[in-house]
Amino acid sequence: MATSQPITSRSEMHRVFEDRLQNVHSDLLEDTRLDVGRNMLKTALIETNISPAAFREKPVLEEVIKIEEELLMVKTKNREGEGWLFVDVYDDRLWSIYSLTPSTFFKIAISDLLNSDGGGLDRLWLPSGHIEEIGDMGKFEGVKMSFEAENIFPEEFLEDNDGLRFTDLNISGSGRNSRDLYNILRQTEEVADYISLTRVQIRRERDGHFIRERVTNDGKFTTRGGDSIRLHLSTVEEIKARYEQLLTRVENHHRINATESDHGARASGGPVVIEFSHPIKDVERFLSHIVNSKEPFRLTGHIRQVNENACKVDAVDGHNGDRLTLEVADEWLRVYLHGDACGNTALRLFSNLQHYYDPAAELVIRNG
Repeated sequence: MATSQPITSRSEMHRVFEDRLQNVHSDLLEDTRLDVGRNMLKTALIETNISPAAFREKPVLEEVIKIEEELLMVKTKNREGEGWLFVDVYDDRLWSIYSLTPSTFFKIAISDLLNSDGGGLDRLWLPSGHIEEIGDMGKFEGVKMSFEAENIFPEEFLEDNDGLRFTDLNISGSGRNSRDLYNILRQTEEVADYISLTRVQIRRERDGHFIRERVTNDGKFTTRGGDSIRLHLSTVEEIKARYEQLLTRVENHHRINATESDHGARASGGPVVIEFSHPIKDVERFLSHIVNSKEPFRLTGHIRQVNENACKVDAVDGHNGDRLTLEVADEWLRVYLHGDACGNTALRLFSNLQHYYDPAAELVIRNG
């Protein structure tokens, strides 16, 4: 698509988004030639370990336009066609990517960026409990719960783990009673431990304005209606701030380092602990499906058995090359992040274990 008059400022971008929210076909939308049709505003939060300059060199980007010092307009292409993304890089750690492209195109475009040569970019990995907190930010309008062990573990492994009542469970609902559905399932003993909340839809109201948001556990937003782009941006910022706080807690308290003192080196930091609600029958076999370089865990390493049903793994994160060590027994998993390793690695591991093995697993990290 052509951009005979690219958007020239952040405020102009916001005006375009607000016009789309209100379903107004304005002169500004026409002049930008964005071909938005009836597409809803979509936003993705991504975690970054690279600079904006390095991002601009990503080969997946067909064209890069600098709107402002911390705002880029980039063109990308995939099997669905081509389109423009707006990349807000003002935050050093979490960037916001906005688009008015079709949903399938946007999903592929984000995936292409995250998997592009050079790495350094990752999605958010929101634990189920954080998705529930997002639901409390507004009026519940929709919910999706998804447990998909079959997508990671082969049939024979699942059959041997007789503690698993389900190997696949997907439930969704929309409407004003969605919260009731979620609460009923959470209170039903037979399924409560398999309820992994992966998406919520909420309606937020503030100062006479409203916004309707669908938020997923990988940090994507679809704005399904409203009249205030500021309320959308505020919602994104609130969720981003919560995630940054979680990352900071992990990295401040659970990176393993040695500091020099008068009496020699002193170790600091401790492991992130994941506690399982049901035991792993064969830890080594379990890890062979986790530490295999594949999505979504993206971990590579050598699995060593250290006790009858306990293993240790010296691993590397395929996202950024960081080193970590895993110690795994039948009821728990410990994650040791070495040096300046990224806390998102631990959150990726936990979030995916909730989604694919144990939705009732708990993350144990220090407060403060």
